[in-house]
Amino acid sequence: MEKLEFFTKKTINLYFIRHPEVENASMMVFNGSIDVDLSENGIIQAQKLKEFFMYKNIKKIFSSPLKRCLKTAKIIQDGLNCELIVDYRLQERNFGIFESLSWKEIEQKYPLEALSFLKDPFNFKIKNGESFFDVYNRVNSFLSEFDFEKDTLIVAHGGINRVLIKYFMDLKDEKILSVSQDFACINHFLTDGNFFLAKLINGVI
Repeated sequence: MEKLEFFTKKTINLYFIRHPEVENASMMVFNGSIDVDLSENGIIQAQKLKEFFMYKNIKKIFSSPLKRCLKTAKIIQDGLNCELIVDYRLQERNFGIFESLSWKEIEQKYPLEALSFLKDPFNFKIKNGESFFDVYNRVNSFLSEFDFEKDTLIVAHGGINRVLIKYFMDLKDEKILSVSQDFACINHFLTDGNFFLAKLINGVI
């Protein structure tokens, strides 16, 4: 691979994926910190991810502790000879009083909070939950300890992945809302820890 002038030292492949489909996906609710499991289709998607990463040189996997991620990470690890590390900082945003509710239910039960959330989705702190920047700060804490020495896979959530993309691409707050993260999607960056080259965003196999 030709070395780009933006890189100042050894580069690694950094992949991060959203967990596959969950068992209540059709309900379109805010799962957040709720520990929902994978659906039957989600298990199939996880197996496809295993096949994809089997041919990559992954040396380390980090995973959210929630079962929809950890189960996926273990399925992928089964095809690799690598370490699996669970980190609570990769857990999805806690949506507080919005948890397990659809947007329609939220507007009906908490109309004022719903309006505040829409007006400022980044700074508004949901009752009993987190703001976007609470999540950003804990993910930033995770990245501050990242060694960028070996090809790595992160198994996380849509919200966490958007934080990573925002961090790596230095996106303005509102821009991250235009980035989709579908179930079982793959994101791929080439990086030396300072410069991040986006190779794939929201790729689905």
